[in-house]
Amino acid sequence: MGIYILTAPPRYGKTSLMTHWANEVAFNRGRTRLMQAEIQNKIDSGFSSLKTIPNNCVSANYALTMRQFGYSPRQNRRINPYRLGFDNPYVKTHFNLPYEFIVITEAQKYFNSRMAQYYPDWQSRWFEQSGHDYLDILMDTQRVGLIDPNIRDLAKVIEVVRLDIEKDSFGQPAYLEWKIRYFDNNGLWDKYVADGKRGNLLFDEMKIEANYNVFKSYDSRSCKPYFYQGHLNQDFDYEISEVPEENFDGYVSFLKKYDKEYPDKFHIKRSSKVA
Repeated sequence: MGIYILTAPPRYGKTSLMTHWANEVAFNRGRTRLMQAEIQNKIDSGFSSLKTIPNNCVSANYALTMRQFGYSPRQNRRINPYRLGFDNPYVKTHFNLPYEFIVITEAQKYFNSRMAQYYPDWQSRWFEQSGHDYLDILMDTQRVGLIDPNIRDLAKVIEVVRLDIEKDSFGQPAYLEWKIRYFDNNGLWDKYVADGKRGNLLFDEMKIEANYNVFKSYDSRSCKPYFYQGHLNQDFDYEISEVPEENFDGYVSFLKKYDKEYPDKFHIKRSSKVA
């Protein structure tokens, strides 16, 4: 169990690798049974409102259709990473599944290191104690430094060095192989970067294989804006930019205006927090 940050430049296969691991977990009968048994124990011990016992442990902030021969396709639970955390007066949080396997793409959007001073303690503490509910949390980003330092200090780092794809006779991906470097903690990663990405003793190098077309398990377009959807009969909504305020209020105002997922009161000035 743990927290993992996957990093690489664009188009190196970070999200496809997370999707492959999610696909494996979705059909892991042992883990699924542990989750279902834990939920049933909660129901038996008084959680009378619990009705849902899922058929897999996978949650993500993008849509997955996970497949394995001989089984019906399985879908993931859709989550909003802003809402991961403990109960608090400001943001309604998810009720996490025991043994949940959480994958988050474009994680820097949610755990922005530039706002570390205002990072909510109800989410920071949730990351710190996530292992007590048997959670695995994977997130991808182009640079590890974009992720809040509270999370980085808890995480292991996986650098995707290369993705090789073999295609079938129809030109479709049939075999994927990722070359990765695994760092057991963020301190090793920081030293690796400071040394110009040298030092073979700092990481374990390994290869991950998938003998199927992982790209059919998710729509990569769902991981970025649909640039033209809804605009085919429109002109550009051209607006002259204004310089945002370089302070807390300016940043929060920007998020409220442009980020539809941003919950009100996610970032709270310390002097305004409820005692």
